[in-house]
Amino acid sequence: MKYSKLLTAVFIAFLVVSMSSCNKDYLQPKNELFNSDFRDIQLNGGFINNSIPIKADDWSVEYVKDAVSGEMLQDEAGEPMVLNSLGSVELLSGWLKLEKTEEKDLLTISLKENFSANPRKFLIGILADGRRDELSFTQKRGEGYAIVKKEITEIPGSRKEYTTDEGIHSITLSNNSSIAKNMETTVIFKDVNYMSEFSSEDYGAFDWVNSKDTLIFMDEVLREDAAYWAGKVPYKEGQSLEPYVKEGGSKEELLVQPYTNIKIRGEMLYLERECLYTFTVKNLSSGSTFEVSGTWKQKIPLMPTTYIYE
Repeated sequence: MKYSKLLTAVFIAFLVVSMSSCNKDYLQPKNELFNSDFRDIQLNGGFINNSIPIKADDWSVEYVKDAVSGEMLQDEAGEPMVLNSLGSVELLSGWLKLEKTEEKDLLTISLKENFSANPRKFLIGILADGRRDELSFTQKRGEGYAIVKKEITEIPGSRKEYTTDEGIHSITLSNNSSIAKNMETTVIFKDVNYMSEFSSEDYGAFDWVNSKDTLIFMDEVLREDAAYWAGKVPYKEGQSLEPYVKEGGSKEELLVQPYTNIKIRGEMLYLERECLYTFTVKNLSSGSTFEVSGTWKQKIPLMPTTYIYE
């Protein structure tokens, strides 16, 4: 009887140990191909050439997909994004690059900023020896961005000056009184504008700018060793116009004699130039930096001329 009870106790102990072992195996999956810290990566910035160790020599990227919709993301050739051998592959939209180098146990990733207000969520599927695992990323927009370095170079030969009456009005000043009067002529230039135009093909070149803070300082315009323009312009894609005649600004006047009509017209001397620019921009949340480059065209009213004509 005692022997029977002993066998029963041993069996129960063996069963408990076996169940405990099974539970541990279940809680710690054997298909883990990388450190568990990479299962849920939270970011608010981009990075270049960060590597994730893969626990296998022979591995591949099986897919990259949107974590919300499940859509398979495409590479530059318009095919589902995969990485089966040494080399690199980049998303069609350009914000993600994956690379497998001679260091076979490393997946190297470059991820550009997410400038959208909506988090970017995506998954990278890893396959090795029949085992599968998944990297998960959630990337948010940085809380703010700032230019920390500017390089602006005027393109040689792009500068030109010319005089035109295009957009300039003709007016008649009439003094019907018995005394001479100073009469304003500035109105003939009311449709003259400063013009600034930015263009760039870089990823997110204009998307990082905070909507309420688009004005930036650019290089002054020197002419005969004198500064003819210095100031801020809106950093946005396409043209921006600023009136030459400012409200509340200085006015030009002409003395008109009693009972006299004078016809007025004008011309404007303009300067145009084109520059190459590169801005180094800092993500104020992550501290990471990135560059955007493009062209900046500028048209500046330099010198007005007013004529009296019959």
